[in-house]
Amino acid sequence: MTRLRTKMTEALRRLGTDNADAFVIAALYKFIDLPDFQEWKPKLQVLCDSNKIMGTLLLASEGINGTICGPRDGMTNLLDWIDAEPRLADLSLKFSTSPDQTFLRMKVRLKKEIVTMGCPDINPAKMTGTYVEPKDWDALIADPDVMVIDTRNRYETAIGTFTGAVDPETDSFREFPGWAEQLAADPERRPKKLAMFCTGGIRCEKSSALMKTMGFDEVYHLKGGILRYLEEIPTQDSSWQGECFVFDGRVAVDHDLRPGQYAMCHACRMPLAPDELEHPDYEAGVSCHHCRATQAPDQRQRFVERQKQMRLAGERGKAHLGAAARAQLANRVKSDD
Repeated sequence: MTRLRTKMTEALRRLGTDNADAFVIAALYKFIDLPDFQEWKPKLQVLCDSNKIMGTLLLASEGINGTICGPRDGMTNLLDWIDAEPRLADLSLKFSTSPDQTFLRMKVRLKKEIVTMGCPDINPAKMTGTYVEPKDWDALIADPDVMVIDTRNRYETAIGTFTGAVDPETDSFREFPGWAEQLAADPERRPKKLAMFCTGGIRCEKSSALMKTMGFDEVYHLKGGILRYLEEIPTQDSSWQGECFVFDGRVAVDHDLRPGQYAMCHACRMPLAPDELEHPDYEAGVSCHHCRATQAPDQRQRFVERQKQMRLAGERGKAHLGAAARAQLANRVKSDD
């Protein structure tokens, strides 16, 4: 059995989901020098299609990033390809499962950045902060000299974060450099040490490289992100509060990495708790209390018509293109952020 096959088997067993019939979800990334990234696109598309793997993989000269879901046998075939590629040694790879396929199609996309910060000159493959293992994370963030920064966006931080974390309140990862510049220029706020985290580790790793260019000496980031922390740290020992937003059809996962309680507003992408679905401003596929007041009449009418066509298609037993696009929303958001 190859190294990554073994890693997947062990991860699923730890999660109590060692079920051969379950779909395996893999979140992966690595910053590497990849000048031939365009040549990887057809290879990965064919490999994923032939193994019934769906989701999104992003390729750029700075590396690879993505979240994919497929049957266990199909995922093992992809892992064998990764194992055979020397440049993907030590790829950040986290597993979870779902009883159903969480995506509707497979897309391999070529990008300028594998996570869009808008700073293409930042190169984490050459300079980044210091990795912190999940087992050492809580001790680090308990240090009063450490500012703990959640590098995710407000629709993610709204449902869960680490105790004491600072929320930059961004709507897009492109906004993070502006917030970071203000922090670096403010002598009263500028901390001695930074500890940064995100969902899977990619945004905080790139953010740590940015902070190093701004003159911060002690910059740390959570290896494997929140997902790896939740996988390895028992609930009773954890400083994590709430659920973790994920970029697939599950919307959020709980501390055991099982699907959480949240749904998504497909108009504004905010996660919604069960009681928020009862709010007067909530209309499935159209609006919620976060976005109803800001919607222009023509925009709302488009959402209403889309929802109507989806309902009619469902009554005829057919899938509507709007449903496919909506199911892919969270995964597209990941590439944009």
